[in-house]
Amino acid sequence: MHKIILQFILLVSFSSVFAQELNELQIKKTRSIQEQLIANPEKAYAEALEISNDKDELFRFFGKYYVANYFYNKSDFTHSKKLIIALIEEIENSDVPKSSKVYQDLMGICVNKLFYIHKNLGEYDSALLYLDKYKKRLPNNRFNEQYGLIKVAMGDYVNGIALLKRELMTSAHLKLGVGEKKVMNKKLFADKHNIIGEAYQMYYIKSKKPVFLDSANYHFTVAATMLIQDNFYPEYTKALLYMREAKSAALAGDYAQSLSLYRKGKKYTVINDHVRTVQLFDLGMADCFHHMKQVDSAFFYCKKYIKSYQITKVSKENLLMAYNIMTQCYSAKNDTKNAYRYAQKSLELIQSIEGIKNKSLNFLHNYDLTIIKEESNKIIASKNYFKIVLIGILFVLGIVVFSFFYYYRKQKEKHNRFLHIIQDLKESKVTEIHSTEINTTAIEVQPKQVLDDELIEKLALGLKKLEQKETFLDPNFKLAFVAKKLNTNTAYLSQYFNQVMQKTFSEYTQELRIHYVLQKLVDAPYFRKYTLQAIAEEVGYKDANTLVRVFKKQTGLSPNYYIEQLKNTD
Repeated sequence: MHKIILQFILLVSFSSVFAQELNELQIKKTRSIQEQLIANPEKAYAEALEISNDKDELFRFFGKYYVANYFYNKSDFTHSKKLIIALIEEIENSDVPKSSKVYQDLMGICVNKLFYIHKNLGEYDSALLYLDKYKKRLPNNRFNEQYGLIKVAMGDYVNGIALLKRELMTSAHLKLGVGEKKVMNKKLFADKHNIIGEAYQMYYIKSKKPVFLDSANYHFTVAATMLIQDNFYPEYTKALLYMREAKSAALAGDYAQSLSLYRKGKKYTVINDHVRTVQLFDLGMADCFHHMKQVDSAFFYCKKYIKSYQITKVSKENLLMAYNIMTQCYSAKNDTKNAYRYAQKSLELIQSIEGIKNKSLNFLHNYDLTIIKEESNKIIASKNYFKIVLIGILFVLGIVVFSFFYYYRKQKEKHNRFLHIIQDLKESKVTEIHSTEINTTAIEVQPKQVLDDELIEKLALGLKKLEQKETFLDPNFKLAFVAKKLNTNTAYLSQYFNQVMQKTFSEYTQELRIHYVLQKLVDAPYFRKYTLQAIAEEVGYKDANTLVRVFKKQTGLSPNYYIEQLKNTD
């Protein structure tokens, strides 16, 4: 009897657990709503609202989540957050087993949505609060992406990007569930690539290393290609790619190219259905016009962005950037009243941001929080704004003019050096760094000359053969190495270089190696694609820094400058 009761209890328990799973039709329905939120949000909302009142508790939870997701996509973050918090309370108070996968999935997507609501509002402390609150109840790797984003936002780019890449590599790819379409799975991974690309753009702002912009554009292209291959809203996908590439161009200082890319993206009118996308286009174009000194156009797009911001309230950092552009544009127009007004707005917004974070963020392009603060304070504190602006403009203009002429003179000198090197290489493809003709007159005047003519000739011919064999490329090409090759000792060889060649062995080696590099970069275009480290190792140096130092000493130019000039003359 006891066994029967026990079996009955177990049966009821298992039935209860299995009841806490969606059936196949329900799963397909939720997948359909998820897709419709992109393709037809109003239809998705109606269907989500319907199942949010379903008798099946678990199915009802998913319906309520997608209702909240609808308002999130509409940028109504306040209402979306209210719905999500209420849903989490319902799930916690339900009979869904806390150890079950369905509980973890539900809680995971809800906490994830709360995270992004607060992240979009710039409330990073609140976003972290939700992650920390629920991380013990969910798998350890559930929030790798979110922690990565926070680390990037806080300036820890190395660890943040590493977390984002780990999430990209460890997420299940193309393991489609019931009702899940391949393209929706691809979109998941495309989003991850775009997030990594944006992180690299932020890393560039801090480091100024062009390689990070290359990495950003690589991930953007991968993401766009994945979606376009499956014809997933190709026009919108292309518009977003142009927008992201435009930001990279602006970060690199090429505002004309950036503006051209923004305009290409603007041609796809589908972006008008996405308010936050339009905002990013407007702010990016305002930034370009501002740097290109087209004040009226900068005003137009900046005002448009600020008006639109009142709808979404997304990214205080972007709003601060807009305020700063307005401040500088009004200053350029000598409108002290409005310049003061926007400078004051900038300071108030900075205080709001600093209240959330202990240190400043890097935001779009080169708008550093400290610089904006200083500029705003200068304008507010000014009693004689026109005089200060005039003096400032004249001072900056003086610096610019001086810098221009100094830069021009330096560039001209460098270019003349380059032309001289090329001319020398053209006149003699194999410039003899060491001549076999012995200057006997020079030898005779050396007070310490003890080398006889026969030994001098022997050393000269021996060195000539080593040069022809390019032995100097060997990392072991040192005085003792060469002396052994020539069957002499280091004392005689050193004396030969000092008294006959009038240079040290080190100088002789440097001349040979740099001449080799100069000639090979001219003759072999593929060699120009090598890294400086690879070129250094090619000619016997252990690291690129040594190559750069010796190259500059011998030519007065940097290797990168020489390579760039060669590319321009091809």
